[in-house]
Amino acid sequence: MSDSTLKAETSATSTLQPLETLKIDRAEDGVATLWFDCPGKVNVLGNNTLNELRTLVKELSEDDSIKAVIIASAKKDTYVSGADLHELLAFDSKQAAHKLASEGQAVFNNLEKMGKPTVVAIHGACLGGGLESALCCTRRIATKSSLTMIGLPEVRLGLIPGLGGTQRLPRLIPVKVAMELILDSTILNAERAFELGIVDELVEDFDHLHSRARALAHELIKGTARPRQAKPPEDPEKLKKLFALMERSLKIRLKGHYPAPVNAVECIKASQEANEADGYALEAERFSELAFSNTARNLIQYFFSHDFVSRSAARTAERTAKKMVKVLGIIGSGIMGTEISRLATAHGLQVRLKTSSKDKEKALQQREAAHKNVIVSSKYDVLRDCDLVLEAVIEDPLVKTTLLSEIEKHVSQDCVIASNTSAIELIELGQNLKHPERFIGTHFFYPVDKMQLVEVASHPSTSAETNARALGLITALEKTPINVKDSTGFIVNRLLTSHLMEASRLVGNGVPINWIEEAAVSFGLPMGPFTLVDELGVKLCITVAKELYESFGERFTPPKVMAESDKAGFIGKSVDNGVFIWDESGKKGDFNPKFIQLHKIVISPEKPDQATLHLIQDQLILPMVDEAARCLEEKVVRKARELDLAMIIGAGFPAFRGGPLRYADQTGIPELIERLYKVYGLMPVTAADAALNSGKIRQPSGILLSMYEQGRRFYASGES
Repeated sequence: MSDSTLKAETSATSTLQPLETLKIDRAEDGVATLWFDCPGKVNVLGNNTLNELRTLVKELSEDDSIKAVIIASAKKDTYVSGADLHELLAFDSKQAAHKLASEGQAVFNNLEKMGKPTVVAIHGACLGGGLESALCCTRRIATKSSLTMIGLPEVRLGLIPGLGGTQRLPRLIPVKVAMELILDSTILNAERAFELGIVDELVEDFDHLHSRARALAHELIKGTARPRQAKPPEDPEKLKKLFALMERSLKIRLKGHYPAPVNAVECIKASQEANEADGYALEAERFSELAFSNTARNLIQYFFSHDFVSRSAARTAERTAKKMVKVLGIIGSGIMGTEISRLATAHGLQVRLKTSSKDKEKALQQREAAHKNVIVSSKYDVLRDCDLVLEAVIEDPLVKTTLLSEIEKHVSQDCVIASNTSAIELIELGQNLKHPERFIGTHFFYPVDKMQLVEVASHPSTSAETNARALGLITALEKTPINVKDSTGFIVNRLLTSHLMEASRLVGNGVPINWIEEAAVSFGLPMGPFTLVDELGVKLCITVAKELYESFGERFTPPKVMAESDKAGFIGKSVDNGVFIWDESGKKGDFNPKFIQLHKIVISPEKPDQATLHLIQDQLILPMVDEAARCLEEKVVRKARELDLAMIIGAGFPAFRGGPLRYADQTGIPELIERLYKVYGLMPVTAADAALNSGKIRQPSGILLSMYEQGRRFYASGES
């Protein structure tokens, strides 16, 4: 059905009611169409939509002239994207969340038991509550369009499906498959959803969707539709073992930080073992508990922040950049240069690789022979047609400064020049450039294929065009750019170094190293600080620490353990010469006895008590939170949500805690400062502390103290 035909039919048969999110058309053939048509670009299931759906389902079920119902979206590129997350964040009690779930379940139960055939026509996003609505229908048809996405992604947001999804999906398809889809928040294309039995039919495109839905509705009315194949019964004993195994695995892996998966498994289990009413009741109860938790609120805010930053970057690039990057030059054939090159070619960009010698040119030409989009040369002439040239050589100011000046001589006048520096200030690197306005920092993180963040650093002379073109490149590579001000270490490396220094101080003061690792992981970090040192490399950690010390003074003084490790030649995981022993496959083993002996480090066979564990966590985390506040105070980053997003996707700060600044808000600024004073009181008083604070211990940042005095927070109350 074409767009014009659709509009004509709607106009001719409409008996629209004064509704805000839905509309209904009654046709003479006895098939009504219920359209989702929420204000805005997407359809979402909020209170208004569910209330209107309740009314229309009742009306349609009682209207004897209606023999079947088609459910579809009036929007051309989406079905229903899920719940209204803004409404979820606005809940002021668990009871409000429970009311939404239980009443929504009742609406969907009425839809399922309408007594008339229902056909859902899916094109575009059919996610969360959208899929839950579709599962209530007699049949589901979907387009093969790349826009069509089907799934229940609630667990990713710290929730579970709350409108019947944990009950209906495991009854429709094998329980193990349904559980995997829900726990992994898997988004399926239409073909895969059809293979699994979630979708009953596929059509080529949107133009065929509504005509086939109407034809199927008539087949269902006449009883000529091909019957659905019933799901085979499953062995109760096998299911019992499956649930026990999954619950045990999740509790060990998630350590209680992410409660949604465990709750999802319990509800799916109820779909097989409990009666229908009890299954829905359990789902509504668990949904409401999760929806009013800090974990879900933090994960939803993280989702909003990520989406907002990505869209803003894309809009800035589209509006401001005079040209997009089609040809990318890269200087540096090491790991970073190679991975960025791979990423660029995978996204359709032309790449020009400049090598430092003829020998490297030949080696790289052989390596890149299969990649037609890559040209390799040892001559600078290869960069002449580039829209942006990125240097990714060693983190040495002199090497980079000299190289950048040379690049400027050989590129076109409108070519942007970027440095992949992780810590050095751009004002230092670009001091010899004749046109600093086209110079910018683009800090990719290793490994490039897995790390989503790119810090885009502008110095005072960077032009809006240069920034926009860099943002355009990053978004084209499907990475998330965060704009930062030129400052040593930018955000992530500055805060991570603070964390690693505190860990080094603790171990140097005799705190068992295994306790420190355990404290970090139990807080929710992806790895302990000394595992991270091995991953990053001792030399890099020392280099960044020295840069930060030169810029910010004694609070970044490399601790004795860190400095002595560098002098003793410890490198890290890459050559199995770090804090830990690493096997050839990259698997971590025990602590390296040479490292332990050098520093006389304590390893305790005992577990720390909870009070000790929490104190170690405060010592590892709170100075980093304080440093994050300083970054905001110094305007290294514009907004708290941008800093928190950068730390979650760039440093692995636990998403369920919302980022360092949201964590500060939820701890409470008064309590945070009290605990900070305790942590700083355990540190030696440096000369700088003595001079600045009349001999007192290190003080929290000015912004934290000001917020405490004024009763302020980093986020507005509705955002946390």
